Amino acid sequence: MNARIILSVAVLLLAGCASSAEREADQDKLDKLAETHVLLGSSYFQRGQLDVAKQELDKALKLMPDHSQANNIMAVLQWRFKDYDKAERLFRKALASDEKNSSAQHNYGAFLCDRGKITEGVRHFDAAVANPLYPYAAEVNLNAGVCLMKKPAPAAAEKYFREALRLNSKLSGALFQMARISLDSGQALSARGFIERYFQNAEDTPEGLLLAVKIERVLRNKNAEASYAIRLRGKFPASPEVAQLQTLSAPRKK
Repeated sequence: MNARIILSVAVLLLAGCASSAEREADQDKLDKLAETHVLLGSSYFQRGQLDVAKQELDKALKLMPDHSQANNIMAVLQWRFKDYDKAERLFRKALASDEKNSSAQHNYGAFLCDRGKITEGVRHFDAAVANPLYPYAAEVNLNAGVCLMKKPAPAAAEKYFREALRLNSKLSGALFQMARISLDSGQALSARGFIERYFQNAEDTPEGLLLAVKIERVLRNKNAEASYAIRLRGKFPASPEVAQLQTLSAPRKK
């Protein structure tokens, strides 16, 4: 009798182990399927196929509601759809699941900055770059600086722009911002250096060309000023920056 009882218990234990192994295998399959939907959703989002991206992310979140990256990308998608309340909830959920998700920290920082929450946004940018393996640290520093310029807080922003350029000396956005800050602080020669590096690493933009005009006007280089103005009028004739050429207030010294 005792032998039969021991045998029965042993069989039950084995059955329990098998059941646990099967559950783990099933969960592993679900996890992999969810990851596949996240990757597809991200890919479709990057291609601009937002509706298809949402479908894939919905599938991922149905399988894994707390998936940090799925919530992160869905938050960016809802931001794009201008559903700001839902976007914020999803960003918070993404970070609640994984506060070390640097992509979510970066995106949430950008979202908060866009919503006018400068200090909170910069805090999330700082959290993103705290991860030394995050590959977009230069871009995070650039975005933090741009965010601070909205206050405006150029001295604080400059630290982020310089760090961005330390990480990527060709980052055009940071070069433009440093040219702008330099001109505003009376360092026109430094501004010229930054704007020249900017044009070496970026296509002409109305904003860049107008800034170059202003810099050369302060430096009293009429030929360079005229050259940039011609490029601006020729490439972007309908831009607001062309209209501003007529109303530049920077004085000329005779």
